[in-house]
Amino acid sequence: MTGNASTLGGTAGERVELARYVVCGVERVLHSRLIDCVVHITDEPADGAGRAYHVDCCLERDGYASVQALAADYTRQAARLKVIPMVAAVLRRIEQVEQVELGRYRFTGGQRVLYGQRVNGVVRVTDRPAEGSGRSYLVELGLECEGYPGLRALVEDYTRQAGTLDEIPMAARTARRAARRAREQEVELEREVV
Repeated sequence: MTGNASTLGGTAGERVELARYVVCGVERVLHSRLIDCVVHITDEPADGAGRAYHVDCCLERDGYASVQALAADYTRQAARLKVIPMVAAVLRRIEQVEQVELGRYRFTGGQRVLYGQRVNGVVRVTDRPAEGSGRSYLVELGLECEGYPGLRALVEDYTRQAGTLDEIPMAARTARRAARRAREQEVELEREVV
């Protein structure tokens, strides 16, 4: 790539690849796009499927060197953090605070809260009563590679299940597992009798 204005963002609106990097086995690409003398830099999945992020913008007059420095710094952050840098702020917030409220849901039995928390470097999501005491459930453990989109999808899916089932999704799974085990034990006892 040469350092002229066309490499900043190509012709008006054209995407120009600045850099590539890999996070959690997924290749991502930094692109620049020149719109009205402003270079917009985005982070997108290389295959086009998935979430794209607006990273930053700078004036065309700032030149190629500033865009390249931004791209180099961004890819260094990705390598160091092992997560998409635009997602790192959300995950860092979970790491710095004992627990972060991710979502709430209401069902016949009351209201519950989903919390995110990082313990020994591992993100965990728990389901707890909104008020008072009651059973807590571990919903998910180890969402680092999925980043914020994976966390958001988990919360949306879990709260949707709660609304559909009108009960705590993890409690429903626990009850189904216990019922399955009881049936398996009955079958095993019947085999021993025969």
